[in-house]
Amino acid sequence: MPRDPRNTFSGSAERYFKSTDHQTGPDLDFIRETAGRAMPAVTVDVATGPGHALKAAAPFSGFCLASDLTREMLEVARKHLSGAGLNHVRYAQARAHELPLPDDSADLLTCRIACHHFPSVPEFLREARRALKYNGTFVMIDSIVPSDRDAASFMNRVERLRDPSHVRSFDLNQWREFFRVEGFIVRTVRTFQRTHPFREWGARVGLKGEGLENIEAVFRDAPEGIKEIFRIETGPGGVVVSYTDEKAIFSACRAE
Repeated sequence: MPRDPRNTFSGSAERYFKSTDHQTGPDLDFIRETAGRAMPAVTVDVATGPGHALKAAAPFSGFCLASDLTREMLEVARKHLSGAGLNHVRYAQARAHELPLPDDSADLLTCRIACHHFPSVPEFLREARRALKYNGTFVMIDSIVPSDRDAASFMNRVERLRDPSHVRSFDLNQWREFFRVEGFIVRTVRTFQRTHPFREWGARVGLKGEGLENIEAVFRDAPEGIKEIFRIETGPGGVVVSYTDEKAIFSACRAE
């Protein structure tokens, strides 16, 4: 059974704020552009973490809500968003499938690099649909895995070794089906690759010593086909330098 994500993120909130992986990316540009076009009266960011997605959307938004299960993440988000002059943001400690919102209330709802921690993606999508206005926009960004079963299993295994709160990353077609079944129309899909420096990636969740060495061995001993798919780079002595995975950006609206 996956570990409660609060056990991972309560002690790593500031590291996630400082993470280059989380501070930058075309997904943040997409959120910024979407909010800039829509000028939403109400923006909700689910599993906000240290608040990078909301920092992109809030300058174009009226009322903003940052929700997260982990209190320490909300504290870091509050500190940095307030420091950026974004004082119209409110904060709520809440599960992704139990948002403190009335029906049909959000003009823009975002969730960035978090769904792989959720115990039930369909349950979250139903909650997002409930909270979203009929003409609102839902932007979901997450890590995805290849459709190849062995490659998908490899990456999900690695992610669980690094962070036991990882539940599962899905492939692009699985995500499309989730959206269809839960009553969304997907309007835009974009993908991009992200290269992760191995030691920084491990340190972000406090991984070191034997735990980090065990994951390094999994990368180093991976079949050649897996190494090619994830562009696993090694240095002298087989030291793992980096790997590359894929992210997906979905923009969707309610089907009815």
